[in-house]
Amino acid sequence: MTTDKLTVVESDRQQELEQPKAASRPIWLVALAALAALAAATWITVVAVTAGTGFDTTDEGFYLLSYRWWDTNLRTFSAVQYIYGPVFEALGYNIAWLRLFRLFTIVVTLAAFGWTFMRWLRRRRPNAPASRLWEFAGTAAIVAAGAATYGWLPLSPGYNDISLLAGFIAATTVIASAIRAAERKPVPPWIPAILGVTAAVAMLVKWSSSAAILGTVAIAAVVVLLPLGWRGIAKFTGWATLAVVVTLAAIHLLIVPLDVAVPELLTVNKLAAASASSPALLLGMYWDTSVIVAQRIVWGNKVLFAMSTLALVLPWVLRGRLWQWVGVVAVGIGMARSAWLIYRDGGLGGGTISLTRYPLILMTLMAVALLITVGTLIRRRWGREPGGSLGNEGRSGWAIYALLLVLPAVQALGTGNPLYFMAINAFAAWMALIIAVLTGVERSALSVRGLAAATAAGAVAAAVIIGSSGVSRHPYRTSPYTASTASSGVPALSSVRLDPATASAYGELYQLLQPYVQPEGRAVMAFDEMAGIVLLLGGRSVGEAWYSQLDTGRTAKGIEAACAQPWWGSRQPILIFNREVRQMEIDTLAACGLAFATDYRELAPGSAPLGLKIYVPQDGE
Repeated sequence: MTTDKLTVVESDRQQELEQPKAASRPIWLVALAALAALAAATWITVVAVTAGTGFDTTDEGFYLLSYRWWDTNLRTFSAVQYIYGPVFEALGYNIAWLRLFRLFTIVVTLAAFGWTFMRWLRRRRPNAPASRLWEFAGTAAIVAAGAATYGWLPLSPGYNDISLLAGFIAATTVIASAIRAAERKPVPPWIPAILGVTAAVAMLVKWSSSAAILGTVAIAAVVVLLPLGWRGIAKFTGWATLAVVVTLAAIHLLIVPLDVAVPELLTVNKLAAASASSPALLLGMYWDTSVIVAQRIVWGNKVLFAMSTLALVLPWVLRGRLWQWVGVVAVGIGMARSAWLIYRDGGLGGGTISLTRYPLILMTLMAVALLITVGTLIRRRWGREPGGSLGNEGRSGWAIYALLLVLPAVQALGTGNPLYFMAINAFAAWMALIIAVLTGVERSALSVRGLAAATAAGAVAAAVIIGSSGVSRHPYRTSPYTASTASSGVPALSSVRLDPATASAYGELYQLLQPYVQPEGRAVMAFDEMAGIVLLLGGRSVGEAWYSQLDTGRTAKGIEAACAQPWWGSRQPILIFNREVRQMEIDTLAACGLAFATDYRELAPGSAPLGLKIYVPQDGE
């Protein structure tokens, strides 16, 4: 056969892969696609329905307060307010709508990532059904696994959302580039341009995780672009770099002057790095907690791993259909044992109440998928079983798999929580790997395929249950959906319902302070971590929006910096405490020219709502 004829045949084969026949839709694929779509729709609906309930005055309150004054209060450690602030303003400062906007961005990003990944995976799975339902089913499963994002984080979007979205968008651009590079076609400029825009925004918002994400993505991109040569890599880099420059210029001209915003960011981050958020302390904590988690996963699921290994080994060592069924039974025993342990320990569920438990469940499922992968590669290497297309992955394929494997961890860097608390929010990346394993062992023994299928089904079901309960039953530091039935009468919280007791307390607090906080924008100092109280009062924080309970020195420096050029005129700031006043606050006020003992009086001593201590200026203004 001539070279031209070979080219034609290859081209025809590529068209078959890219345009599968719509008629080839086996019943099992239709059912699988329907179940995956139902799973995705379930958690999306739950999140949408609960968007108008609950309010957290700590972390969520900090996010929303910084968005409310995004273009006036520039002292912050993250540029996230320049992303969500204009959106919050455009939505009329409606909290429920901002939460829905968060949902929209997550679903659209995961859908784009999932569809791109499934298109790329089809080229590596020659036995895949010739129907777009195959891509749809995989995409729906990945979106369904995205429910884990709502396992415990605040309901409104924050800087962790930017890291999460940036990680998935960057991975999507690499996978899309791999599709083009495999066909020896140049990568369209818009793909690296999207990566450049993402990189610019992410680096401003959360530099620690963004640097790790972009470094990992850069390595994977070079590997997948090698078929295009160094010239192709240079073009990709050039377009991405140009997009970074254009994005930064647009932010500088249209949103906030970077020569004003960046120095503030650097100042606050230096203060944070010198105390409780120092890189050395964080890395040490990450390592210690990760070792503990790994030990808990291995020891707590020893029966599951033993039975999974048996299911992988038996059909390989002992030939015959009988041993395949013995392997299937072993899979059933292992899965049943793990399911019983989950039930015994309280069942599946999200929220901070389960934060030390449910991530381990999802991580265990990913560990089983890795075990299947290792077993498949070993069997193929020793020539005892063909296994399937998973054993045929080339350099580009393994680069993408490696990127998705580490993506949850790198997007989580920089947080003050154990790494796995944040990593599991990107479980959708691991779901893509589980799908790759499931579709790549198509020629393996029945027990191996059954183990892969059970892992995938368990991953989807667990993520949906965790995410749905995380917003409905155990939302972050606020009341559950069924208990959130009352309106507070506070304008800033008009879009959300709260539990009756909390709603009454917030309404009472607002009425008590209304004469002092009108018009909006009154200077308020709320110690500690009560940014949401400032928000519901319509106030504006002095210094940072976040008054850390652990790093009071940083808070003091922020207040002193604001006092150097006071913007509140003759209306001295209102002081709110959830504890006794300390000498540090008295000294900080003195540095601002305010004498706490003579310039302030306590408002409603002993009877202020929520047990707060509220101090207003002696002159009554």
